[in-house]
Amino acid sequence: MIMAFASMAASFAATVAPAAELPQPGVVTIRTGMLSAELQRAHLWNLQRLRYRGVEMAAPTGAYGTVISIPAIGGWVGTGHTQGGVEVIEEVTLTVDGEDVPLEDGAAYACERAVLHKVSMLDKVRLEAEYVFENETITERVTLTATEDVTVTTVYPFMHCVTADTTEWLAITWDNQEMRGEFSGSKKLDLHEQLQWTAANLPDHETVFLLRHLTRPEDTSVLTGYWDQDRYHKLYVSMPPDGEVWEQGRSLEAHVVVTCFHASPDVWRQTACQKAMELVAE
Repeated sequence: MIMAFASMAASFAATVAPAAELPQPGVVTIRTGMLSAELQRAHLWNLQRLRYRGVEMAAPTGAYGTVISIPAIGGWVGTGHTQGGVEVIEEVTLTVDGEDVPLEDGAAYACERAVLHKVSMLDKVRLEAEYVFENETITERVTLTATEDVTVTTVYPFMHCVTADTTEWLAITWDNQEMRGEFSGSKKLDLHEQLQWTAANLPDHETVFLLRHLTRPEDTSVLTGYWDQDRYHKLYVSMPPDGEVWEQGRSLEAHVVVTCFHASPDVWRQTACQKAMELVAE
């Protein structure tokens, strides 16, 4: 099933708030093997750039992280989106190879394993996020919990601004059906049900971006797909609420892993299938 949300996506983009409403800029870089990631304070310590072997695979051209829509407060809240208010961080820590390290502007850490842990509030919804950097992968896990009864109409637990220089994508569903497509600047957001993983190819640099779901919720719909824009091919994971009102204590969890790898254009699909098979939950 494919769902196009061009008009919704356009209004979503329009809600990114001026920088003055968000924290001051600050960048921390984490490198695991040949994969380098930037975390930005102004985007509430979410990812904002990924490079593999020096090639930019995800750019700071939009918001990453988790965002939800709460109509009672005006709409989107979370990461760089502030129509409904600013995400409020209660706790954020970074450990590198078992040592606590500061989140200071300009800091750069090369590691075997680094863990960013963050607890914040999106109005009446508590967000607990963990990002684990190791073996040239980033494992991302989020839990959203209502602290009071609240109406939530849209949930994007993960967003990644894949470079607009990628030319085509591949995906495999949980029942092992293949899907593929080309990027054309269509301005459409096409979300697909039941994707196990998806990859986007950058043939000019023989490099591929890949995201794999690590859990398959039995009672929650999960949609995955790209927003095909000129400035990025933004990869969304969406978990539409089965009911708009979240009662106090209700939780939603999501778990993915992201990586990049080298592959020549003639074998990138085969290589992506192999890499996806290797990315399994711990």
